Amino acid sequence: MANSFTTTYGLVASEELRAQSDKKLFKGMLNGDSEAFHELFSRYETRLVAYAEKYLDIPDLAKDVVQEVFVKLISNPPRMLLSDSLAPWLFRVTRNLAIDKRRSRKFEICDEDAGVNEMSSARDPLQFASIKSDAAMVRTLVDNLPKELREVVNLRIHGEVAFKDIATMLRIPQGTALWRMHRALQILRQEWRRHVETV
Repeated sequence: MANSFTTTYGLVASEELRAQSDKKLFKGMLNGDSEAFHELFSRYETRLVAYAEKYLDIPDLAKDVVQEVFVKLISNPPRMLLSDSLAPWLFRVTRNLAIDKRRSRKFEICDEDAGVNEMSSARDPLQFASIKSDAAMVRTLVDNLPKELREVVNLRIHGEVAFKDIATMLRIPQGTALWRMHRALQILRQEWRRHVETV
């Protein structure tokens, strides 16, 4: 029996998959192969988290940054790989996001009354009606997602649960949780465009 991890779909990552180059896995990911993405994620996650910690000194923040890196990899992948390796791009993006996160924490200003002040300063009641209508439409679109995608969206957006915790709760690899979130956002964007065009 293979010692590699098994996804919720019962697929076992093979030795052949682990032996593939970044370039081949990257091409597979671009073609929608979630197994290729999972392999890239498991190949680099630990090293990227350790790298991000050098800038942040907080393990949980470093893990959040690395999750963002892989979301960027799916949603806005590099056009080409240097030396057929994904490492330069991944480490550069990790560094930039970690520095941004550190700066935002340094200058973070918490104002509990900010939301109330913004609402009271808005004078147009139609604006509130539009916001409420849009929120209701988004909820409807989320409710229409396939169950496995809807679970991830609800936990991440409504529950503000970290991807690593979502993976634990749903008993799926963390890479799968990220992949499902990306796919859900793709569907929601498409459906939202259709909704806007018909209004």
